[in-house]
Amino acid sequence: MKSLQENKKQKYRQLLIVLAITFVVSPFLQAGIGNIFLISLLLYTIMLIISSFPLPRKLLAIYGAIAIIAFCLEVISTLNGGFYLNQTFSLISQIVFAIYLAGAAYWIGRDIFTTPEVTIDIVRGGISVYLLIGFVWALLYGIVNTLDANAFSQPLVRVDSYLRTIHFSFTTLTTLGYGDIVPLSEVAQVLTNLEAIIGQMYSSIFIAILIGSYLSHRSN
Repeated sequence: MKSLQENKKQKYRQLLIVLAITFVVSPFLQAGIGNIFLISLLLYTIMLIISSFPLPRKLLAIYGAIAIIAFCLEVISTLNGGFYLNQTFSLISQIVFAIYLAGAAYWIGRDIFTTPEVTIDIVRGGISVYLLIGFVWALLYGIVNTLDANAFSQPLVRVDSYLRTIHFSFTTLTTLGYGDIVPLSEVAQVLTNLEAIIGQMYSSIFIAILIGSYLSHRSN
């Protein structure tokens, strides 16, 4: 019983570790069994956390089905020797993963900002949401680039690689902006502006509130 309560108090630690590993080792696991394992671990970790929330069973069942579909798409793409088989498959894969990660970011965000007690694990959850936002926008950029090859100054989606969209997403989220990739279409420009605004608001306001509340709780 004690270990179960301890795991609940530390539920975001595992998610943050998995997200960090995904971010760091993704250049070395662009395709193959290793990539399937990493995606499976991410899907399972998020599903484990979401299932602990007081959500309707039907909603949890739908979310679980999305996770299974995402896993199957990843397996199919790997077995066929490429991350994307064609444009239709690419769109379906990116949309499914975007829905899954966006749902996780929303529910986890709602949990951490409505909790009565801010702990170090809640801070980890806040960092996890920030990383999830970056991954969701990477998928949105991939969708836009799949529909319009001229949406960006350079192609973002490549065979066996989704790293360029992640690179562009996080440089936009952090407002770093190297300038190596430029949004050209109106949809791409709106998306980049939205991500930059959300990145600034989240990092400067919400993370500051979480850490401030945590320090206040410790001092009390």
